[in-house]
Amino acid sequence: MQSQRTSGAGDEKLLLATRDAVIMHGVRRTTANDIAERAGLSRMTFYRRMGSVENAVLATLTREFRTAATGVRVASPSGTGREQLVHFAISSVRVFATSELLASIAERDPEFLIPYITDRFGASQQLLLDELDSLISAGLADGSVEATGATAATVLLALQGVALSARLLGKTGGFESTVNELEKMLTRHLTPQGTGA
Repeated sequence: MQSQRTSGAGDEKLLLATRDAVIMHGVRRTTANDIAERAGLSRMTFYRRMGSVENAVLATLTREFRTAATGVRVASPSGTGREQLVHFAISSVRVFATSELLASIAERDPEFLIPYITDRFGASQQLLLDELDSLISAGLADGSVEATGATAATVLLALQGVALSARLLGKTGGFESTVNELEKMLTRHLTPQGTGA
């Protein structure tokens, strides 16, 4: 999910204000005025830094994904590349399934997410792909992972599907059992054949 402008450190107020506004109102009902007022900045400053509300939302999603991915990596236990990869994948699903920002968008403005599910990977998804690629490389290096060039994207799509379905799964009480099954599937899929490890 990629904004057309690059936000710098000075835009943190705007990104946090965008996050709060979208959680409260959704994307369609969030305005430049609302974001600027929450950030304590002028509307002109908002437009100069973000360009549009859509760009601000996309930049905010990228920030959300980056912060979450960094937190998951920092908390990752030591172990084989495969163990770290599976831990990152499962922890990421849990983090994104409980994200207030993603939940608000998925509930109020699901069409905003559709292009990033059906047409292209955005900056937020690319962040996760890069993390998965790095962990796959570590697993290939220590012999704990069997993978192809499509493995990272396949894992990402599986994680995305479960995370975005969290609300539905939660209604049936099946979220945790689905995540547990996903963990088993990933472990089996990534384990090199013949090792039984």
